[in-house]
Amino acid sequence: MARHLLFDADETLYDFAATERYALGRLYEDLSIPYTAEWIEPYHEENDKCWRMFENGTMTLERLKSARFEMFFSRVGLPYDGRKAGEDYTRYLGDGGFMLPGAISFLDDITKDYEASIITNGIAYTQHRRFELTDTVKYFRHIFVSEELGVQKPDKRFFDKVLSTLSLAPEDCLVIGDSEKSDIKGARNAGIESIFFSLKGKSSEMADHNAHSYPELASLIRKLC
Repeated sequence: MARHLLFDADETLYDFAATERYALGRLYEDLSIPYTAEWIEPYHEENDKCWRMFENGTMTLERLKSARFEMFFSRVGLPYDGRKAGEDYTRYLGDGGFMLPGAISFLDDITKDYEASIITNGIAYTQHRRFELTDTVKYFRHIFVSEELGVQKPDKRFFDKVLSTLSLAPEDCLVIGDSEKSDIKGARNAGIESIFFSLKGKSSEMADHNAHSYPELASLIRKLC
């Protein structure tokens, strides 16, 4: 029976959409770029390309930080420095401490009875800074960030390092996350039971369980653990 909860961070507990809007808005203001769909969508497309390359192993995370802006600026014909934009954006992301509605109350409740850790893909500075700003570090035994581990979800090696650090077996843990591609697939690769969590009502056939609200998630965790 599972006794340690492994939570994905973004869109499971933390509101990354709000964080991105905040950070990109500040960067665009610095560069006098209109914060409109005409200018936001090209950035998102280039950013997505870079993350796919990173996931495929054809781009490092360090390169991604600046490449997404270099590609965006080149596409829209702006003469800005992609490296500086990447550094500023990373800093602004770290200032975006936003939680999903109900997440704090859920963590207050569930961590009274269960140990928990964070398992997240992303940039270490950004993630740690956001956790500190939201005063949520106290809920977690350990925070695992892919940049620090040198491998990302869904790679089994990510979960092997997590289990080794926590001195736990796969059957001791329960993965909760919103991404079928990284969280649920990764849990399956590592032999860990999983809950696909979506406040938007989505479900996953790959996951062992699904939950669509924090009360439902808390009830399910207590049933399984």
